[in-house]
Formats: sequence, structure tokens, C-alpha cells
Amino acid sequence: MIDEKWVLPGVRFAVDAYVNFARRATWQEAACSSLTELFAPQIHQSRLDSWPTHYPWIDTEGLTYFRQRLSQARRDVEHGLAITLDHFTSVEGQARALNILQFKLDILWSMLDAISMAYEFNRPPYVGITDQPVWHHSLER
Repeated sequence: MIDEKWVLPGVRFAVDAYVNFARRATWQEAACSSLTELFAPQIHQSRLDSWPTHYPWIDTEGLTYFRQRLSQARRDVEHGLAITLDHFTSVEGQARALNILQFKLDILWSMLDAISMAYEFNRPPYVGITDQPVWHHSLER
């Protein structure tokens, strides 16, 4: 990413929440949170199959990330699953693992909510209050 000025506040908030989780969690908990990638290969393949038709303006090189993730995601999930199964062996630990995954899904859902509101429903942040893109401002001014 070259510039963060177009990042929606809801997306920024969700990403910050996930980064803070990973920073404070054990490495095993952080690895467990990656299991939301379990279905990533299918999702990435679907994107590769449909995006050129729906978004012809995307340069072919722009899809490189998704092509690479087809094999990388499988490898990453296998590794994360092995760590999770080795670490979360008690009933309490398994409940913790499920809570971690629910938290990660909440993060992803929050990002989708922000993106849908802004671009699908044409209700960007602060709609009706100002026409200015006020969410583009940084705290580091």
C-alpha cells in the first residue's frame, strides 16, 4: 500500500484491532487466528476466475497475489492447524480457539460492513454531515 488516505475508518479500526490482538496474544493464539484462511484457496480461485470479467481494468499482474496465495494459503493453513491442534488440547483451550476464530471473523465482517456501506450502498463515513472526505486525514499532522 502506497498511501493510507483512502482507508475507511471501519477498515482501519478492524485492522488495528487485529494487529493489537496479534501483538498481545501468544504466538499459538496468533497462529490459530489464521485458520480463517481455511477456505482461502477456493475464494482466491473464484476471484481469479471472475475478476477479469467483472473488473477488466485490473492489470493481469495485479492478480499475482491471488495466484500465489492458492498454494501459500494451503501451506499456511496446514501449519496453523497443526499448531492449533498441538496447543489447544483441553476443553478450555479448544473453547479459547473457537473464541479466537469468532473474533477474527468479527474483524473480517466489520471490514466488509464498512466497505459495503461506502461502496455498495454509497454511504461513506459521515454521509449527510459533510461532503468532504474527512476520513482521509491522519492523526500525524
